[in-house]
Amino acid sequence: MRKNKAHNSLRCHFQEGEPILVDANVWLYLQPPASNPAPPFARRYSAAMKNLIEAKAKPIVDCLVLGEYINRYLRIEYNALYQAKYPNYKAFRTSGDFKYVARSAVAEARQILSLATSLDTALSEVNIADILQGAETGTFDFNDGMLVEMCRLRGWKLLTDDADMQVGGIEVLTTNPRLLKACS
Repeated sequence: MRKNKAHNSLRCHFQEGEPILVDANVWLYLQPPASNPAPPFARRYSAAMKNLIEAKAKPIVDCLVLGEYINRYLRIEYNALYQAKYPNYKAFRTSGDFKYVARSAVAEARQILSLATSLDTALSEVNIADILQGAETGTFDFNDGMLVEMCRLRGWKLLTDDADMQVGGIEVLTTNPRLLKACS
């Protein structure tokens, strides 16, 4: 499998209408759960998103990204605030506390949907054999493989902080020094 080509997202000159799939980790930096404020380096992704929007590029979100965002948001809040109160995550999910946290997560998801164009990941279009093989060998996780494959098929760039996004033959935008170095 071909290596991805990584670019520093702060130095990108976005083009009007240019499709950029924004990964869940970036959304979590831009719209973090209350118990987990964004780290200082998240400002770089905020600046990249500002540049992307000012250039009238096209931020994209799909169901995999949105699902990862919501699920991770809920887990972060559970681990930080509710793990001692509830013996397991399923007990938390049936509690009144969950409803409060879920309302916040869904409000943030709605904000993401207002900022980005929603496009579906098409399982029927991807090379599922390659994705399953990559998941089986540990080259990447299944969702990452799907995202990379959709970017490759549709000519999208991927804005991510995930240092594992090294293979697939796509263009990756990041400020993660490990990913920039690995894909140089």
